[in-house]
Amino acid sequence: MSLIQIILFPLLGFIINGYLQLSSACKGKKISSQQSGLIATLAMVLSFLTAVYYYFQFAGQAVEARLIDQNLFSWIKLGAFHVDFALRLDTLSLTFTLIITGVGSLIHLYSIGYMKEDATPAKYFSYLNLFCFMMLNLVLGSSMPHVFLGWEGVGLASYLLIGYWNQDTLKVLAGQKAFVMNRIGDLGFLIAMFVAYKYIGSLDLMDIQKATMTPYVNTVFCLLVFFACTGKSAQIPLFTWLPDAMAGPTPVSALIHAATMVTSGIYLLNRISPQLLQSPQVMSVIAVVGVTTAFIAAIIACAQKDIKKILAYSTISQLGFMFLACGVGAFNAGVFHVMTHAFFKALLFLGAGSVIHALHEEQNIFKMGGLSKKLPFTTVTFVMGWAAILGLPPFSGFFSKDEIIIESLYSAHGHEALFVMALLSALLTAFYMTRLLVLVFFSPSRMEAETEKHVHESPWVMTLPLMILGLLSLIGGFWHQSEGAHENGQPIMIASVVVALCSAGFAFFRYRKFDKEEHTNRFVEQGLGIDVFYTKYFGRGTTVVARVFSKWIEDGLIQRTLKVCTWAVELSGSVLKSFQVGSVQVYLMMMVVLGLGLMIWVLQSVHGVMIYGK
Repeated sequence: MSLIQIILFPLLGFIINGYLQLSSACKGKKISSQQSGLIATLAMVLSFLTAVYYYFQFAGQAVEARLIDQNLFSWIKLGAFHVDFALRLDTLSLTFTLIITGVGSLIHLYSIGYMKEDATPAKYFSYLNLFCFMMLNLVLGSSMPHVFLGWEGVGLASYLLIGYWNQDTLKVLAGQKAFVMNRIGDLGFLIAMFVAYKYIGSLDLMDIQKATMTPYVNTVFCLLVFFACTGKSAQIPLFTWLPDAMAGPTPVSALIHAATMVTSGIYLLNRISPQLLQSPQVMSVIAVVGVTTAFIAAIIACAQKDIKKILAYSTISQLGFMFLACGVGAFNAGVFHVMTHAFFKALLFLGAGSVIHALHEEQNIFKMGGLSKKLPFTTVTFVMGWAAILGLPPFSGFFSKDEIIIESLYSAHGHEALFVMALLSALLTAFYMTRLLVLVFFSPSRMEAETEKHVHESPWVMTLPLMILGLLSLIGGFWHQSEGAHENGQPIMIASVVVALCSAGFAFFRYRKFDKEEHTNRFVEQGLGIDVFYTKYFGRGTTVVARVFSKWIEDGLIQRTLKVCTWAVELSGSVLKSFQVGSVQVYLMMMVVLGLGLMIWVLQSVHGVMIYGK
């Protein structure tokens, strides 16, 4: 068994499905979602089984011995700078690998049913496999350049998947927005690599973890990495791309924006945790940004009407909890929440996809209702995801979310303000998720008669992943043992559950008989105007700056310089042209004159050396 097999299987799936798509386009014969989906799903299952093999191999070893390095080939050689393309598996990378391949396999299986009527399923599944291949490179890479390859790769794959239905301009623009905003954050990653190489002399992640930099350099390095993470993991100020990214197919939302890609920022922060612990100021920034993002996103989610946008803002909020964990030094709790969040958020997204599939692409929760009787499997599993995200015992979210809230108060880097905002965010989470649950499943039907007539439960290929994820959402919390749990944590856990139940109870009684569309605050629904602000002052502002540069730099300087150069060339051409008279006698005369002139110049030079060289 080799580490390369983990990344090789998704790569083969991408290549095979890519070939099938090209062949299908040439021959005009459609490849079914069952054929292409089976290939892609099998690739992910084989990758998952390889990861499981290493999980059991690590289980019998001491913690410090759980490390495997595999150098595949020499990748970059530039003078003294040398980077190998090497894979590294340890406890952290194995956890993320299991999440990517395990949850990814279920989402691939679900997609077979969801994309049944799609025109180009082979292309879709090849993109999914490409994404997983890049994500696995991100978490298994042993050096910053290797991680950056995966980092950029998932950005490209997400762009392709978000804008997959490219006949719709809005979906294409959503993909472009995600791509551009991620590139803004990625600038921080690039500069962080330059800083690391200059002051450490190595880009190997293990060398960086062990390195000692001056406080100033370490702070700069950590801030640059954190800025990169805000883009990929949708934190303030680079979070507005994620709600728009819901334009892609629902399984894409579950895979990229719930279980894998958006958590890569948490992975990177954990990778450089020794450096973060040396910079308390940066950790404070991370904690404040994380808890603020969690709170603001929860507020915005309360006013959304689109089922997928509610879950999108919920993802941003839950990512804020993970950043809060990293900011207060509870790195294990943050990774634990990554795992539990992958279970219940993938479940909620796929459950939403089942609803959308049954209602023929309807996404407005105020045009749903009464679906508990028509979609029994979807309802039961969705309720399990709801209980997990609320943090109700014994569901997985109870263990991970409450551990973060406890650490936000009692950790050496914690603070009362962080604790209060985290608790308020949990309260809002319970409200908007119960609002969603009740309006979709347990309130009176508000569906159109024709739509309601054709509502049916999704096929087994879609409900089976829901049931597996529901089970994982129930038992997933028992796979983690808290390290260093505070003795006063139990009252906080009880308070957190009571707060969630009270908020959920309020939402239930408010919406259980709702038979009309709610008039929400437009400002809050539009994301508190943050996106509008960016568009006005950065989007349009960039256009204005570009026009100024076009007028003064392009027209005033560059074009005039080119015109002067053109004039000089034309003038020299005209001068040379005057000597082209077409007479052999004249050419011979020119050669004689030039030859005499050259001889006189040489003789004068020799004469000068003889006189002055003494």
